[in-house]
Amino acid sequence: MPQSGLRCDLNVHTCLSHDGSGTVEDHCRAALARGIRVIGFTEHLDFDPADPGFGYYDYEACVSAIMDARRRFGRDLEILMAVEIDYQDWFEDDIARFLRRHEFDYVIGSVHAVGAQRLMGAEYCAGRTAHQAYADYFAAVRKSAASGLFDVIGHPGYATRRGIGVYGEPDYAALRDEIREALQTIVDSGTCLEINGAGLRHAQAEPYPGRAILAAFRDLGGRKVTLGSDSHQPEHTGVGIPEPLLASVAQEDWELITFGAAT
Repeated sequence: MPQSGLRCDLNVHTCLSHDGSGTVEDHCRAALARGIRVIGFTEHLDFDPADPGFGYYDYEACVSAIMDARRRFGRDLEILMAVEIDYQDWFEDDIARFLRRHEFDYVIGSVHAVGAQRLMGAEYCAGRTAHQAYADYFAAVRKSAASGLFDVIGHPGYATRRGIGVYGEPDYAALRDEIREALQTIVDSGTCLEINGAGLRHAQAEPYPGRAILAAFRDLGGRKVTLGSDSHQPEHTGVGIPEPLLASVAQEDWELITFGAAT
């Protein structure tokens, strides 16, 4: 794997996200203690007024914290400023307008809701079969990649986080077409697929996406991946990197994207 020796964590959230804890400095110290050499801060940005994170994001506060951390830790740690945007197709214009006005090293687009319904919440699941619940999620992932708004598609397969408790494991064979359409759109758009370590802490006990989706991505010609712990507290920053995240792609010729980070 090119650049496999570079220990990078490109999905980290701090107290500058509504659901995060610890300062940027706290996470930088945790990263260094775990041998990370490139860290990407990806505070949440939400456009849905019904979302608990709506209105929390402060771009100037993020810039200030990142610049201060670069002064403190820049000799030992490359620090990137990114953002994780909650993708909902009815906010595409708002997302595009925001990104034209603000500068980032990279942008992650993640599906946590479909339409106005939180993924795998009670409203979302009402009237949906297991197949439809998962299929609608992958359709939204496909739209996020097709939008052209993002550099990285965050945690594909994330629907299993709460979906397993409601519906059980997805029937990947029955969802083959929906999954492959989403993955083919990621490949065709040149967008990176994120291998996200949060799944190691959740019911599925493997990264998002798991091996089935990673295998399908590769079969379709996908090579560009990023690695992230999806840490929301310093104790999780850098955990699982490079193992077991890199174990998911061991012996494969993936292209690990680090957005210009030094090797």
